[in-house]
Amino acid sequence: MPPKRVCAALAILAIAAGLVLASKAARAGSPSIAVGPQYDTTHVYVLPEDFDRFSDALVATFGGTKSQAAVINITPTPSETMWQAVFTPIGTFSVFGFKTPIPYPFGIERTGYLVSDFDAAIDSAKANHADIVVAPFPDPIGRDAIIAWPGGVYMQLYWHRTPPNFASLQTVPENRVYISPHRVVDFVRDFGSFAQAKVISDDPNASGVEIGRPNDVYRRVRMDSPFGKVTVLATDGHLPYPYGREVTGYDVDDLPYTIVKAKAAGARVITEPYRVAGRRAAMVQFPGGFIAEIHSNSDK
Repeated sequence: MPPKRVCAALAILAIAAGLVLASKAARAGSPSIAVGPQYDTTHVYVLPEDFDRFSDALVATFGGTKSQAAVINITPTPSETMWQAVFTPIGTFSVFGFKTPIPYPFGIERTGYLVSDFDAAIDSAKANHADIVVAPFPDPIGRDAIIAWPGGVYMQLYWHRTPPNFASLQTVPENRVYISPHRVVDFVRDFGSFAQAKVISDDPNASGVEIGRPNDVYRRVRMDSPFGKVTVLATDGHLPYPYGREVTGYDVDDLPYTIVKAKAAGARVITEPYRVAGRRAAMVQFPGGFIAEIHSNSDK
């Protein structure tokens, strides 16, 4: 019988091979229904009194513009929310400030993915083992649904009757997915097939400094697709605050300068900058409570 260390290594190689095969299968499937990463919005829910402070802080930190705020009903049941899109060079945000109680399950979806064919997207999600948590419903400008992937990863799919025209991004943000180790293969296979994603890297011994545990290692899988980037962090859930609270990581040219601007806009640094895996990164909390991972190349 092979030594235990050999068996463990073989198991890791087998799982990694499975992720690669899932990635190849995804790329060999039907054409992508993604429109582009600039249309993949991070969903941020804040109190109405924090609405302007938050969106102003984003623009002051990252640059960009804001749409005109509106008060609308975005749920299939009666509700009322302030809504605004914030367009920055490093990612797009949908900001919600509900004036009424928030209907379940709104608020637990991390992102909104614009699709070119809504019915095809729903069919593909079902075929790839996603749960349709909120069935398709109309909104003022299109259609929406909320889906959940293996491991409890919730996201919105949306479609506009009049196709939007957003500027391309300077850098593409990463959707940061915290998941248990035994659901990694399922998530990568199923989401990867849906999104036509490819596995960029799979590190079973990533430095635990990325999850607030510098003496440990964990598994990190990076993926890329026409929707954008996804980083899968497979952990045991023993996470010190604020790890796991951030849903998006943002790539900036100059991390120290970005932090200076964020602080001036009312944000605070929760985790001081650290170097790991070719990047410098920090955790920053913006007015209203939104937490973001912000990073740049380690040599900057």
